[in-house]
Amino acid sequence: MFAGSMIRRIGPFIVALLLTASGAHSLDEAGHLSSPTVEQLSSSLEQRLVWTLLDVQAGRLDDALEHVNRLIEKQPDFELAQLVRGDVLSALASPLGGFGARGSTQDRLDGLRDEAKARLVRFLDAPPALAVPADLVQIPETASHAILIDTHNYRLYVFETIGNETRRVFDFYVSIGKGGDDKRFEGDEKTPIGLYRVASYLPGERLPDMYGKGAFPIDYPNNWDRFLGRTGSGIWIHGTESARYSRPPLSSRGCVTLSNQDFLRLKETVKVGQTPVVLSRGVRWVSSGSIDAVRESVSEAVESWRLDWESRDSERYLSNYSQSFRTPGMSRAAFAAHKRRVNSSKSFIKVGVRDVGIYGYPGEPAMVTVEFTQDYRSDSFNASKKKRQYWRFEEGAWRIVFES
Repeated sequence: MFAGSMIRRIGPFIVALLLTASGAHSLDEAGHLSSPTVEQLSSSLEQRLVWTLLDVQAGRLDDALEHVNRLIEKQPDFELAQLVRGDVLSALASPLGGFGARGSTQDRLDGLRDEAKARLVRFLDAPPALAVPADLVQIPETASHAILIDTHNYRLYVFETIGNETRRVFDFYVSIGKGGDDKRFEGDEKTPIGLYRVASYLPGERLPDMYGKGAFPIDYPNNWDRFLGRTGSGIWIHGTESARYSRPPLSSRGCVTLSNQDFLRLKETVKVGQTPVVLSRGVRWVSSGSIDAVRESVSEAVESWRLDWESRDSERYLSNYSQSFRTPGMSRAAFAAHKRRVNSSKSFIKVGVRDVGIYGYPGEPAMVTVEFTQDYRSDSFNASKKKRQYWRFEEGAWRIVFES
């Protein structure tokens, strides 16, 4: 990957780092990394860091030093940049023994190396410009934006919807729980995988310094988590303490943390109670056409469910529910008996569905979550409420497996 003279001069400085973070598809025919595009780099600070590392890779140590000096001038508490600067200065004088080899404890070095890898991966494996996540099938207009957090690559993406079009707005590096992801119980220090909502906003001035400029608690555990027996609470998306720019990838007790400046930019897009938060281990990027097909299929299933309910034909209505269906406090048999009794007592039923969101549920194959406002009218009862349904594709059709 490097010319022999360059390897002798800088030793293994970021060589292993780049080799670990990149794949063959990220290199040109000569074995060099291609230059980044504006779209591939998320912010000016991250751009400076990536250019610094690429300059080192190409042997342009003077240029690397200029880039990293400008970065530190703008953000002096960027610990990773300070480490890289120290290594560049050392490389200019004599061969290095490795990335951050001088003056670093092993724990500190491991965390900063992992952060550097995560930031490089975003550049080396940037999603295609027009691709969309398979899990964001439909964002309701009332939400306008959605948050997608890739816990595997430590990245938070923000998307907006205009009509049926989903567009990536920006993305940031983030840190997650010390225990990794897939939270199961209280105290495991893991970040959950699933679909949630921003439940509230807490301004930074009312919080301890460790939360930075503010926090967005999410509604973990949701009803699906409770159904699966998952426990714990207090999962927030929040800023970073004032003395540091960013944290290593695995550094919280389960929360998602990002730099304060990135948090403030995120804050501009969030609607409390409405913005969906998808936490997923990796992202499956697809074309918008693939999303359209899933949206149409699921929407047709929801419309059939609505019409079957209005028909007051309980067996037609119940055919939309899986044999494994459960709802909080009620088995399928109890639910069916309840619906037969209620439907038979009505002279008419009208059901409206609006503000529909459709999302693939991370970690659950062939399952989508449908969220909407339900307007119910009958001869004896009227009500509007939020509803969340979990549909699974089984035996050639979408059926509801859980409802809350």
